[in-house]
Order: sequence, then C-alpha cells, then structure tokens
Amino acid sequence: MEYARECGADYVLRLRAGAFNLYNAEGEKQELLPWLSPLAEYEMASRVFYYKTEAGYTPVRVCAMRKDAESERAGLKRLKKERQRKHGGKAVSERQSEYNKYIIVATSLGETDAATKAILELYRMRWQIELVFKRLKSLFHYGDIPVKLDASARAWFYGKLLQLSALTETLVNNGRFSPCEQSGQE
Repeated sequence: MEYARECGADYVLRLRAGAFNLYNAEGEKQELLPWLSPLAEYEMASRVFYYKTEAGYTPVRVCAMRKDAESERAGLKRLKKERQRKHGGKAVSERQSEYNKYIIVATSLGETDAATKAILELYRMRWQIELVFKRLKSLFHYGDIPVKLDASARAWFYGKLLQLSALTETLVNNGRFSPCEQSGQE
C-alpha cells in the first residue's frame, strides 16, 4: 500500500483478517467485527481507519459487504479445505468464520472519489483479471519456472509467449475452433 502511495497510485485490495492492525484517529486499535456485525445480507458500509507507517498514521478506507448465506457456506467450505491442505486439518477459528461472512477491501480512494458500491465492483473486476492470469499460468505452466537466473527466466518466459502466439495464430488462421466441427456434429 505504501509503495502504491509513494508512486502516486491508488489501490483497492482484499483485506484479510489480521493482515495489519487498524486504528482510529486517536491511535486506538480497532477491531472490524463490531463494525461489520450489524450488516444485513448484501448491505454495504464504508469507514476510514488508519494504519501505522514510519511517518505516523495513514488513512485507509475500508469498504465491506455482507455475503448472502449461500456465499458464506461456500466460503467456509473453501476455507476448511484450505486449512486441511495447508495446515494439516487445523480447525477454522471462530474469528475466521466470522470474517468469512464479509467481503472486505481496503482502498486509498476516499468517499468523494468513489461510492462504496463502485469500490467493491472495482475489486470484483480486478479479481476476474486475476482469475484469467491464474488460468493462463496453469495452462502454460507459468508458475513452474525451471530456472533461477533472471536472464534465463526471461528467455524461458519469452519462449512460452512465442508458444502462445503460435497457438493463437494457428487458431486465427484456421478459423474458430468448434467442438462440434471436430466430431462431425453440427
């Protein structure tokens, strides 16, 4: 967040439980759950908190929305699966379970810059882009760079991009791919 601010950029990012401490204007530590718990399904809220930097306290706007019951259950299921995989079956804490009920983002955009709904929509759009990159990493094995030197990694990456461009050109030159045409069906 500080790097973005130093570069003159704004940010919108997902706020995870315990990522960093939040404070009020007087420097007193604040918990989010008492502020979030009154929200009803799909209800949104926004509030300015502060976080500590070397220069003092820096404002950060926190925007949140309460998930619907189905999304809460799906999120809790994913959380349990992740805890099983990464932490050897360690149980989901009560705090994690409570935070799972909300989508919470932190932003440098103020109340006058964008409405809470717009901030949450910006995050949703950013997340869709992240999913595309995740899919591409999986398809082209970008997550498994087999080299450590910068020059070698760059050459490997350009090779993968060349592979992708050749595949794209083949698809464009041969027309659109249709599973029905391949099998003789229409």
